[in-house]
Amino acid sequence: MSISIVDGIKQRLHRDIVADPVLHGAILNLYLNGEAYPHRVDDYFPVGYVSEAELAARMSRHAQEEDKHIALYSKAISRLEQSVVELPLSCIFNAVIRNHTEASFAIDPADDADTRSLKVAHFMAHAHCLEKRVARSLEYHLEACAHSPCDYPAKAVGAVLADEYEHVRYTGEAVNALLPQRVANQVWAQHRRAEWRGNLDFSASQLRRVLLEHGQGWSASRRGLYRASAWALAGLLKVSP
Repeated sequence: MSISIVDGIKQRLHRDIVADPVLHGAILNLYLNGEAYPHRVDDYFPVGYVSEAELAARMSRHAQEEDKHIALYSKAISRLEQSVVELPLSCIFNAVIRNHTEASFAIDPADDADTRSLKVAHFMAHAHCLEKRVARSLEYHLEACAHSPCDYPAKAVGAVLADEYEHVRYTGEAVNALLPQRVANQVWAQHRRAEWRGNLDFSASQLRRVLLEHGQGWSASRRGLYRASAWALAGLLKVSP
């Protein structure tokens, strides 16, 4: 089965990442800091404002699974003989997406029931779009981990990816269940746009950072390919509505 040029570049990049334990540890730290982001804000997983018991239970489990992922990534980083680090918000995908997100999902106790439902739906749409993108990235990374000299990262990434698929499923269903279809469509449009722009922003900046901090060992042609990719991503961000 043929793959697109973009898929080929991403596949090559992830294989280059896992070939270098230092760089591999740095990228796993990016994933880990995304999982830890809910602990740095006060408006993620607003379980106390969800009236439907099954959804509230699923959200609580989702939060617990994020903490499980932190432990998995921490162990994988340790197996690579690297250190877990807390990154600035500018290096965390969740935060970058939120920089491009107009809607707030911070709930005020004084909000009425309809406003609370709308804000919960905004959070779920944000989480859905984010988790869907992360799952796709992990698919590339899991394939690349088969070429890593250390086998534990593949086990960790595989376990995380299985959870991410379920997170994508239930968050998407929740948005459509919480809101009338017309309103849900508006919410989806906002968050898909925010995630699209956030992904361009995050990918361009992190690819430039990788080139600066870890690209010295790559061939000139490989560095040129990734530099051009970062330039293209940044260019798309400038022209995207």
